[in-house]
Amino acid sequence: MDVIEKLNKLRLKRNMSVYRLAELSGINQSTLANTFSSGTVPSLAHLEIICNTLGVTLAQFFTDDEVLMRLTPEEADFFTQYKRLPETVRAAVRRIVDAIADAAH
Repeated sequence: MDVIEKLNKLRLKRNMSVYRLAELSGINQSTLANTFSSGTVPSLAHLEIICNTLGVTLAQFFTDDEVLMRLTPEEADFFTQYKRLPETVRAAVRRIVDAIADAAH
């Protein structure tokens, strides 16, 4: 995985300049500019700050999944409640959601 490429992809996806990322993260602008221009991999501490600023966790950053997303509080609550359901009920919920999604297409 190319850390700089992935950071750039996340930054650009959010239409965020290096200057704005520096401003929001509290990391020195020249440090970030160096990171993106010369490909210098940031320290783990800086990487965590950058990821948090871009709205992803380190765990999400290091996954191979292309779809990185942050859950809204309502979505997080839904999944918390879903996990508490017995497996038979969760299976029924999945079937209902699949049927609704199929009907919507």
